Amino acid sequence: MLFDPTVSDATFVDGRPPKDIKNTIETIREEMGLDGDCPWSLISARTKLGRVLFEIEEETSFGPRRLIGKLGNPERAVNLHRTLISLRNAGFKPPARLVVPEPVACLPERGLVLQEKVAGRHASDLLLESSMRATFAAADCGRWLAALHQCDVPAAPVCIDPDAVSKWATELAETLPDRENELDEIATGIRKALPCNVGRSVPTHGDFHPMNILIKGTQRVTGIDIDKFGAREAEADIGWFLMQSAAFGFFKTGTFKATELARRAFIKCYEGETGEPIRPDRTALYVAMAFLKNLHFELVLLKTGHTEYATPWLKGAAAFLEGNLYLSENP
Repeated sequence: MLFDPTVSDATFVDGRPPKDIKNTIETIREEMGLDGDCPWSLISARTKLGRVLFEIEEETSFGPRRLIGKLGNPERAVNLHRTLISLRNAGFKPPARLVVPEPVACLPERGLVLQEKVAGRHASDLLLESSMRATFAAADCGRWLAALHQCDVPAAPVCIDPDAVSKWATELAETLPDRENELDEIATGIRKALPCNVGRSVPTHGDFHPMNILIKGTQRVTGIDIDKFGAREAEADIGWFLMQSAAFGFFKTGTFKATELARRAFIKCYEGETGEPIRPDRTALYVAMAFLKNLHFELVLLKTGHTEYATPWLKGAAAFLEGNLYLSENP
């Protein structure tokens, strides 16, 4: 919800306004010991999946600056704050081109993280523009991810629970009873492949998709929402990005093909930056798992009723398990 109608570039315009957000912000200021220093103006705020997101403008001696606040899970708040500090210490800060937001404050008991608002356009918007703009944006996403995977920031191991895969399929079958066999086959295929040919772990984003990359021309590429940072196979991030990129294209055009060139550019740049080819089998596995998880999120957790996504999403998962890495007619 927009609280300041004079602002044209607010972040959280849509969505349900948080209850008592102004009082919450005043309490946060007191807990931070700000009192009358550096006044804040509330710009926008909303609730999303149990979290409160807000945008403020802070008056400083250098002029006003925008900040983004997030109130949610305390453990993830601490992980995000520490991750931003560590990554910036490792070089993900200006004048470098590949950066993360500047952390400002963290109140663990509140699950609060406060950080700078980042300038730029979401890569998800750019991937659907002209083919040249889309491939440049996708390449920047690959470039940022390659830098993250090659950095030396310590990351806690994150394990995948195979039982979660079965749970997604079982709960989806309750909503899509006519797809029960198909769901079971996909879940079984994923579970069988998970323990095979596991690669080394690297620092990963944990929710790497085009909405979590902001691009400001040739100046900055910023990764955001890194509260799931941890050590995983590189293909976990790569697969999630490929699936989400395909989904964004489908939402806009009704076909996965809309972002195929961009997805190919992403892989090409990532491989060029790391100097190693991706592992197609593990990447395909993680994309298939992402399709299943995303469909579960849409139909079971959010209960959107968009059952029309079932056919393309399940076909996509099956195609990846069969090795069609780009969902193309000529894989």
